[in-house]
Amino acid sequence: MNQEGWLASVGLSWRDGVIALIGLLGVYIVLAFLRLNRIRHPAAPGGRAADLPPLKDQDKTDPDLLGDVYTRTGTLAPDPEAAPAPAPVTPPRDFAWNEPPATFGEEKFIEGVERELDQLRDEVAMLRQEFSLLRDEVRNQVSQLKASQNVSPLYSDAMQMAMAGHDAETIAERCGIARAEAELVVALATNRSE
Repeated sequence: MNQEGWLASVGLSWRDGVIALIGLLGVYIVLAFLRLNRIRHPAAPGGRAADLPPLKDQDKTDPDLLGDVYTRTGTLAPDPEAAPAPAPVTPPRDFAWNEPPATFGEEKFIEGVERELDQLRDEVAMLRQEFSLLRDEVRNQVSQLKASQNVSPLYSDAMQMAMAGHDAETIAERCGIARAEAELVVALATNRSE
C-alpha cells in the first residue's frame, strides 16, 4: 500500500505523521528512563521506611502504643519465631588477585608487548641523544655566525670573495686591504671549505 495513501486514508499529512512518531519516541524514552531509575534504586520489600512518620520520644517508651514490638529500652525486640537473618552476601570485587591466571596466549601477548615497549624506549633514548648532538651542532654554528657578523664589513666582503674563489691580489684591490691580509683571508676560506 502506498505511504501517501495510508496517511491520507487516516486523515493525516506527512507532517502530522512525523510529529506523532516523535511523540511516541519521546514517551518511549521517558518510560526507559523510569525503568532505569527503578533499577538503580530498588524499593524495599515491605514498602519504603521513609514513608513512615518518625517516632516521637514519648512514643518510643509507650508500651500501649508499641505493644510487643519494642522493649522498654526503646530498641526493637527480637522476634522469637523468626529465623536468624542470613548474613548479607557481598559480591566479590574485581581486583587483580581475584582474576584467574593468564593463559599461555595471553602471557605470550604480554611478553610481546613488553618487548616492543622496551624496543621503543631504546629508540626514544637514541633519538634523544641524536637530538642533543644536533642541538649542540646548531648552537656552535649560530655562535660562529654571530662571531663572523662582528667582523668589519671589509673583511666579511673579503671572506665572501675568497669563498667564491678569487685570488689574494683581486681581494686586496677591491676591498682596500693589504695583500698579506688578503692572503690570510684566502687561507682561512680554504680551511673552512675543507
